[in-house]
Formats: sequence, structure tokens, C-alpha cells
Amino acid sequence: MRSLCGYLSLVLALGALVARAQTTIDSSLVMNDGVHIETTLVLPPDSTRPAGGFPAVIYVHGLGGNKDGSALIGTIISANGFASFTYNVRGQGTSGGLSTIMGPREVQDLRDLVAYLRSRPGINPDAIGIAGGSQGGVHAWIAAINRIPGITCIATLLAPPSYAADLAPNNTIKQQLQAELSLGSVRFDPIRDRIRSFVLMENMDSVRAFIAQRDLSPYVDSVRIPVIQSLGWADVIFPVNGAIRARAQLAARGIPIWSYFGTNGHSEPINVPEYLFTVQMMLDWFHHWLKAPMLPDVTTPWVTYADDRPGWPHQETAVWPPKNAHTLRLYPYPPTPGVQGSGHLGMSPATGQNVFSFSLAYDSSYTSERAWNESYSGTAFLNAFKPTTVRFRSQTVVDTLEITGIPRARLTLRGDGKPFQANVRLYDVTPEGAGPETWTLLTHMPLGVRASNSSSNADYDAEGEALSHRIPPFHQIGIEITPLDMYDTNRAHIIPYFRSVSAFMTAAWPGSTYFDIPVVGNAWFPESVPDPASSLPTAVVLHQNYPNPFNPSTTIRFDLATSGEVRLEVYTVTGQRIATLV
Repeated sequence: MRSLCGYLSLVLALGALVARAQTTIDSSLVMNDGVHIETTLVLPPDSTRPAGGFPAVIYVHGLGGNKDGSALIGTIISANGFASFTYNVRGQGTSGGLSTIMGPREVQDLRDLVAYLRSRPGINPDAIGIAGGSQGGVHAWIAAINRIPGITCIATLLAPPSYAADLAPNNTIKQQLQAELSLGSVRFDPIRDRIRSFVLMENMDSVRAFIAQRDLSPYVDSVRIPVIQSLGWADVIFPVNGAIRARAQLAARGIPIWSYFGTNGHSEPINVPEYLFTVQMMLDWFHHWLKAPMLPDVTTPWVTYADDRPGWPHQETAVWPPKNAHTLRLYPYPPTPGVQGSGHLGMSPATGQNVFSFSLAYDSSYTSERAWNESYSGTAFLNAFKPTTVRFRSQTVVDTLEITGIPRARLTLRGDGKPFQANVRLYDVTPEGAGPETWTLLTHMPLGVRASNSSSNADYDAEGEALSHRIPPFHQIGIEITPLDMYDTNRAHIIPYFRSVSAFMTAAWPGSTYFDIPVVGNAWFPESVPDPASSLPTAVVLHQNYPNPFNPSTTIRFDLATSGEVRLEVYTVTGQRIATLV
């Protein structure tokens, strides 16, 4: 799936020279509601125009940006033999109107602009692609889902079709919703102020209604054209989850879909080699579908994924999850008696019933409106919310353990009758030894409990933000449950509920609370080291083997309540004994 042409660096070096031979046409187009949209069309040298006209690529900027910020990518697109068309989305840059935040008005604008481009002389009306990042990537999905005439393929960057739902996961709201709606470079429609009031009042029903109007994930099965997508694991706004699901849906119907999951998401530092790699992917994709076939086996749904080690090393797979992927299920235990520190994570449920508490103390003098205005960050915000959390850690791993995919959790919870959050955070833990113990945050699993019952437990499921990370030998997996999920030490990742609360998580046989970690390969905890949290068995128990399925070996654990003779045999489903293990 890697670049086949290798001409991007040359294009960058000669971009200024090539631009001299290009033709640039600036226009102000009037939409059907009277709003002016400013556009720029860049044509390659006329001497290179194919008989049917130039294939074209529409590149849409991100929220709060403008078409001038896309000038370089426009030059690159044109230098590769495509007409490049950019425009200022309404309410942004020099275009008129107000942003309805990728609502029906922006959809209609896109339809009209595509129709205009198709009507231009020298343009092939049936060979047009759409690309863009963030807001622009959403526009690419909009074009494909709405089957806008003339659109042949799309390249969507940093924007899964679930972009709207991603801002309010599992009865919570990300701080990034506030950040996006507070951009000073966007002139917003009054709908922005209504959303703000919904957030300040914790009116989740209205927030969900707004999301349902914008979210594209229910309509992915409408896509009939090839898609290439690129997302970052650590993207603070849009996790890879929605892209993983979109890939599966499109691949199941035979729609060509190639994916890159790695870095350069929102709030990640720019990694230039990975950026150039994804731009080259996009150019190759457009070349194949708009000009002349050049990529082998485009019907295979390739995924290039890069884990977060230095250099972002690539791996390629035609299946997802990758081959030899399975789920590591871990259960919480209390700390070993007499040993200070976190609780433990074991591979089988704890016996008896164990209850873990966490809480949030909130200073009601600090209002939700002030928190919004201060972007849920700063000294006053931190002083207003004081969480207590509960942490657990696994045994040390014996070899590098690859965690790739979507983590999940099942929590058995109760509160003191008020809504609360039980956000799950996954860590790479460096134990004491070579230096001080460190907990490195890997990903978040937001979870809000809106209807809390103080007298009985209920089960809740949380889906984490997908990741690809390798736990080094002698490190541990860490889990934290917290009512206040921070992005860093100063800013919230999830907007907290503005109330004090006490909550409880229960772990009991046969496993009412557990954490599912997606792992690839067979690296595991040392079999020779007993679970530090295990207690003496009280019953005869044959545990689920792990891994399952397996190749070439698996581990079978059993408990005995008393000493005595043991016979452990393996039978087929028809009752034929095939092995005596013990």
C-alpha cells in the first residue's frame, strides 16, 4: 500500500516553478440563498489537458480555516495533472453567510459548487474527487453519502463519518466541542448558542438530538465510490473507532477502501514524514481513480497502521483486527493485604464481592458558564473539582505486548442518586526499579451515568478510543476509574458533571466488572508467577483457556478447594477423549 510513484518530494521542490505555468481563476459564486462563496480554481498548463478535460480535485479546508491555507496542497494537486478547486466554506474566510456547523446549508453549497465545477470548460465532469481534513474530511463523506453527481472518489482526512457522535460519547461531552464552537475565525449561525446552552444545562437529550441531525455514520452504506481515509490514534477530537467501523462496512460490500491509522491527528505534533506519506497516498488514489489505473489490487481493503513508537513504524494488513489479534480480559482485585498501592488486574474474576469507591468534590461557586468561558482549564477550574480515583495494575509483561484496536470495559456501578462519570483510562505503567514509578496515559474510555441508583448496582459498557501501542517488557498495564477525565494536567478531556458525588464499582464472581484489552500476538504475563491478587480457592473451578483461539499453545488454569488427585482431560464435542494433560 505504500507510495508507488515516489514523486511527492520532487513536486514540493519544484512547486514554485510549476505554479508559474498554472492558471488561477478566482470567483465569487452566489448560492441560492444569496450568500457569496469565494472560490479558487487552479488549472495545470493547458498544453497538458487531456481530450476529455482535466480531472479535478476539490480540497475543503478545516473548521475556522480558509482556502488560502490550502494553497500549497492546491499547487501540489495541480502539479500532478489535476485541476484544483478550493473555496471558503460559508461563515469562514472571505465567504459570506453563517456556519450551521456542517448542516443542510453546507451540504447544499457543496452540491452547487460541484455542479459549477462540472460546468467549467476544460474540466472532465465525470472525474472529480473530494479531499479535505477535519471539516473538509466531513465534506468528503457528505459528497459520497449523498452521491453528488460527478464525484468519483474521496480522500477523507481526520474525519470519520461518526464525527458528530464522537464529540459526545456515552453520555458525556468532550471539551473539544466547546473548543470548536468557540473559534473566533468562524461566524456561527445562532444554532451554536443553542448548543452552548444545552451543554451548560447538561441537557443531554438536546445534545443527542443535534448530533443525530449531523452524524453520518448511519448512512455509510449509501457510499458507492472508492474511499481512502487517514486518522490519528491520539486525535483529541475524532478517534479512529468510526473509521474502523466504516472500513468494515465498505469492505463488506466490496467498496474499495484503504486506510491509514497513525499520527497527525488534532492536537498531535506534526510528523512531516507521516504527513508526506498520507499526502502521497491521496495523490496515488486520485491518480488511479481519476486518471489512469496504477495501484494493484485496489479491491483489497488495505490498512497501514503505525504504532506510537519513535519513527511510527508501519505495518500493513488486509484484515482488521490484524491477524493473531485477540482480547485480553482483565478483572479488578483489591491490593494485596499488607501491600500499599494500587489494586491488581487478574486474568480471572475475584472471588467474593469487592467494592471500590471513587468520588468528585465540586465547589458550586464555580459555574458551568465560567468553565465554558475558560475552556474547562486553568487554576480556578482545577480548584473547583477534586476527584478521588481508583487504580489497578497488571503483572509485568514478559515480552513486548502490542495493544492495537478498541479497548472496552464492563463496569458494575452505583452512585449516591446523582449523575456521575466513571471514565476509564488505560496506562502503560513503568514500575519502580530503574527510576520512579510512572503512569503514561494511553487512551480514554468515557462513561457517564445519568440515572444513578444508590441502593442497587447496574452494568454499564464503555468503549475506549482506539490505539496502537507496545507495552515494553517488565512494564504493566494500568487502569484508572475517575469522575474527572483530563486531557493533560491543565485541561479537561471530558466536561465534568457539575455536582459532588460518591460512586462505587463492584467486582464479584463470576466477573461483573472487567476490562477488554485488544492485543496482537502471544506476549503475555509470566506463567510461573502467581496472580498477586489471588486468594486460596473456595471451589473447584476450570477457567477459560487463554488465548482462545490459539496457535500453537494455550494456558488452562484450574482451582482446587482442597488437596487431592487431579485428572485433566481433553474431549471432542462428541465425547471422545483425545488427551490427558494432568
